[in-house]
Amino acid sequence: MRQRVRTIAQWAVVLGGLGVLGWQLPVLVSEAGRLGAELAHLRWGWVGAAVLLGVGSLAAYGELHRWLLIAGGVRLPVRTVQAINFAENALSTTLPAVGNAAGFVYAAYQLRKRNVDVALAAWSVVLSGAVATVVLMLLGIAGTGGVGQIQPLVAGALAGGVVLTAWACWAVVNRPSALRRCLLAVTWLGRRLPGRCRTCRRAWMTDPDATVRRLSDRIGLLRPSGPQWVAVAALAALSWILDYLSLCLSVVSLGHPVPWSTLVLGFLAVQGAIALQIFPGGAGLAEGGLLGVLITSGLPAAPAMATVLVYRAINWLGLAALGWVVYAVQIHLAPRHKHMHAPEAPTVPASPRRTARSRSNGPANYRITN
Repeated sequence: MRQRVRTIAQWAVVLGGLGVLGWQLPVLVSEAGRLGAELAHLRWGWVGAAVLLGVGSLAAYGELHRWLLIAGGVRLPVRTVQAINFAENALSTTLPAVGNAAGFVYAAYQLRKRNVDVALAAWSVVLSGAVATVVLMLLGIAGTGGVGQIQPLVAGALAGGVVLTAWACWAVVNRPSALRRCLLAVTWLGRRLPGRCRTCRRAWMTDPDATVRRLSDRIGLLRPSGPQWVAVAALAALSWILDYLSLCLSVVSLGHPVPWSTLVLGFLAVQGAIALQIFPGGAGLAEGGLLGVLITSGLPAAPAMATVLVYRAINWLGLAALGWVVYAVQIHLAPRHKHMHAPEAPTVPASPRRTARSRSNGPANYRITN
């Protein structure tokens, strides 16, 4: 019964996400009708290249997450991490209000089903987003400084401030005392949430300090080495650069020249609107920001609207639709998760018959599956 309820809930989420896409589809169709003259001259070869770059951008982010898991001592197949990544993107960019939270919970849960420690699973998801955000800020500062929007000295100071703040946050997180204070608050909240295992919840209430020590020790294992940090930062930069190039090729596909400096500002406007999470995937705000930048640069309204339509159809609706397909497939193919009690929970003594059977079967072998 519990499995049936979970399956029904998962399909309800799928229908909700597809409903958001369906809500946006008539708007795109009506805009395409009005922009028929512009879209009639669309160069489909460039559109295909823009699609590949958009998919590559999301795949690079998934590889970033996989490298962080490797740094934590967990090796998963590339296809497994990418499937989780694409589905997580669909959840976070299409579900209203709770998109980011839903994507985080989904990714952590899918990793947990594949025998990844719950603390490491959650921390790897958080750290992936944090690294990508910091790299985007640095690239944005470099880009705006390169196009002359801010002075080089100001750009250097801002970049230094971002790096220093990120380093300070990492140093605080790696201090056991500070980390345990944060985890104590999280554990206090987690043991009061409904729907959790009663045995684990009772163990957390009995000895929360033991839970905090276990979580902090597990999180402490995720400390990438120097070469691993370089690889992670490079993958984050590659993800953003591919996304930006997808925007550039969306412009090229319409045959209207737009300065790359203008596209830098337009790209940052889109990412800022998405980060606000006021509407799913920055709907409305992202299109308005990019359209405003393009029109301000001197591009006529019709080509500007066509550019926004092509880019957002690829990098928002297209990737989200692909992610929902992956999500629907994973409902049936993902391994079932057998709950294991927290180490602090008291173990139930096994019966003599069960003990004898366990000894006859020998030790159990565990391996990470797809």
